[in-house]
Amino acid sequence: MNAPGTLSSVHYNIGNAIDRLVSVDLSARGFIPVLYDEARKLNKDQPLCLTAARELIARTGAGQFVVIATGLPIRGWFNPAMAENDGPIRAASLARGLYVGLRAVPILICEEEQTLVLRACLRAVGMTPTTFAEYDAAMASEYLVPGRDLPVAIVHGFTANAAKADADANMILSRKPGVLVSTERQGVNEHGHYHYGRGERNIPGIMAKIDRLFEIAKSQGFFTIGIGDGGNELGMANIRSAIIERLPFGDKIVPSVAVSLLVSASVSNFGCYGIEACLAALIGNPLVLHSAEQELALIAACVREGAVDGVTGFVEPFVDALSEEVCAGLTRLLHAIVKNGLNPSKIFQSPEAKN
Repeated sequence: MNAPGTLSSVHYNIGNAIDRLVSVDLSARGFIPVLYDEARKLNKDQPLCLTAARELIARTGAGQFVVIATGLPIRGWFNPAMAENDGPIRAASLARGLYVGLRAVPILICEEEQTLVLRACLRAVGMTPTTFAEYDAAMASEYLVPGRDLPVAIVHGFTANAAKADADANMILSRKPGVLVSTERQGVNEHGHYHYGRGERNIPGIMAKIDRLFEIAKSQGFFTIGIGDGGNELGMANIRSAIIERLPFGDKIVPSVAVSLLVSASVSNFGCYGIEACLAALIGNPLVLHSAEQELALIAACVREGAVDGVTGFVEPFVDALSEEVCAGLTRLLHAIVKNGLNPSKIFQSPEAKN
């Protein structure tokens, strides 16, 4: 499936509305107006989520791999397995959307210690987590049934050993993924350090060296997307000057690895949801965007596996201090934008006409 050569006004309006919704500064930190405006300038003032969705459609065929990198040892000095809710949730929902909309095969990568959370989130949206070995064996089986639905996603713990990063990266790139997406990954800076949004350093030795994968991928012509909300995420090097000049601790936190397209949202989860919604609109299938009920199930799955709210540190159903009701409500609003944008005439029909 190819993205349309000329963007219709309907899809532009939907994309614009989605971008405005997912970039509302719900946390009132003051970062998002800077990050979003600068990323949009780089994108020739085109909606960011819509651009990402169009690239995914244009570059991804049925059965093709798409890499989704996420995960963050949110309290790394305590335990590298401690995950935050803003990460695995979005990776799983986007993986589902890519399968439903494009029949892609998602590859989800994170720290080895955090793969359990990713697997739980995938199951929460009906996907079956698998491994490279299991998937390859199934595809080579003489009993393979072509065309039979197989909603699976490969989960891979990417190496934290810098000496092994190139080998791990090349193994993944040998699969010829259509696109590589990074969401809510602390990005390494030129000194080899990873930072939280307030400037504190994380432990380099526990971080999966996914930046190297994206660096190699971009150099080889693969299309890469970075999604973030604080200025310290992989891909934010695209707007390096603005982060240094206008964000607190910007000179410390700004990463060194750039991407083909930067998407910024008030919560990184919401950036992924915006891309899902735009995919749903472009394909004409609202089911590509996960439901509010699935959003609640995703958050519950994260909490059951011990993931924490990144702001408070509590094992509770909050994402960046936003309640599960807020997150589910945003999903409902995105569904409304897609539905109303694709069927504008129905909004203004009289009750008699609708019946």
